[in-house]
Amino acid sequence: MIDASLLSRSRADAALEALLDTEDSTVHGYTPAAGLVALRAAVAEALAGSGVAVSSDLLYVTCGAPAGRAILVRALLSAGDEVLFLYPPEADLRAAVEAVGAFVVENGILTERTRLVVLSDSDPIPAGLADALRAAEKAYGQPVYLLADCVSPTEENLSLLRDYDSCVLNGDFGTELAGECIGYLAVSERAREAELLFAAIAGAGRACGYVNPPSLMQRAVEKCLS
Repeated sequence: MIDASLLSRSRADAALEALLDTEDSTVHGYTPAAGLVALRAAVAEALAGSGVAVSSDLLYVTCGAPAGRAILVRALLSAGDEVLFLYPPEADLRAAVEAVGAFVVENGILTERTRLVVLSDSDPIPAGLADALRAAEKAYGQPVYLLADCVSPTEENLSLLRDYDSCVLNGDFGTELAGECIGYLAVSERAREAELLFAAIAGAGRACGYVNPPSLMQRAVEKCLS
């Protein structure tokens, strides 16, 4: 979704050096729990190029993509709910789902207990997926969210995310910054109950014990994106 070259090691190092040379002591202080306003705006602007309706007001900054996945699970799922995976799930996401008493479903069908469908670029997208998700929302009278989990901007992926409204984008800038990742959860403006879901994400982040992602790295990522 975002040009990975913007967050190369060399660019990040240059941004960090510039920040430490020019910023005052607040560079190491707390930020808003959802992330720096300037960073949220920069990430939302970068994601806007995908054609998905993303607003900085519905974007939550995380300590990498895995933290975003864990927060979303806590925000959305209850015991007995189901998460449908279109590919073998990452170990951390499986563990997060099972920790709240929800069920991992691989290559299954949408049911009245499906709350989340996870998409990555590992496997082809089933034909008619957007229509099936809309039909499930209508049949069961509740949102069925599609999590774009670190999805690369292929035309097939972007077409699906433009077509289906109730999307959540999850990613990070950790390819060359392992151990210092800044990530994000972005709820589509068109998603059903978007503001309610974002409020739940903010609450779940606090419940998981996150105060805010490292402030210096937030500023470095914002500088690279700007």
